[in-house]
Amino acid sequence: MIGKVIGIGVGPGDPELLTVKAVKTLKTVDVICVPKANTDAPSMALTMVKHILDERERLPEVVELVFPMTKDELGLKRALAKNADIIAEKAKKGNTVAFLTLGDPMFYSTFIYLWRNMKEKSSEVKFEIIPGITSLTACAASAEIPLAEKDEAVAIIPSGFDSKQVEEIARYADTLVFMKGAQRLKALVPILERSGFTRNSTAALVRRVTMPEEKVIVGKLSEVPSWDIHDDYFSIAIIKKTRLKSNSKQRDLL
Repeated sequence: MIGKVIGIGVGPGDPELLTVKAVKTLKTVDVICVPKANTDAPSMALTMVKHILDERERLPEVVELVFPMTKDELGLKRALAKNADIIAEKAKKGNTVAFLTLGDPMFYSTFIYLWRNMKEKSSEVKFEIIPGITSLTACAASAEIPLAEKDEAVAIIPSGFDSKQVEEIARYADTLVFMKGAQRLKALVPILERSGFTRNSTAALVRRVTMPEEKVIVGKLSEVPSWDIHDDYFSIAIIKKTRLKSNSKQRDLL
């Protein structure tokens, strides 16, 4: 009997933000696969669900899979294919296999590539996807900034986008969200001002949202050059064309 692979979004970092469905599933699955950046690094996703696993009478098999943080496309593809095969083989033995991913499985997630690979090579394996709270919506909540209201348009931009692309997209958006680090934010200020944003536009920088070391800064776009911005992958910047009435905030939970 062929089993099933379940992609589970475990949220942005706070274990209490796991969905009810995710918790119920984690209490019953046979195998849990978790991503790691390297063999020596702990899995953040596994840490977030440890309290749930500790409550189980029968512990699941835990498989740690390494996904190297590299720009070597060929090496990354090989790692993805190898890990997809490991997951699929577990399911083919009749197991219900969960793959944990931070945030949501279908939003900038490694699970997307694994899912595609397994669907192509293991068509008999069944899939289920349990959505999770994204870092995007968690950051908006922590910064107390509405992402969109009425007919506003939102653009989500990875930090590696070319400046010309950012300038063009910004012309048509009311809110910009810069994902995967915000180290280029200061350099983008004049570009955004050329695209219709103003010095008084609302800007927010959220680092490590919902985690113990969370840091939130909210102010005007003109204030961004003076901000202390770390080169942290787990950072998101939100820029909104309008100025919020109460848009001055700095919260450091270090």
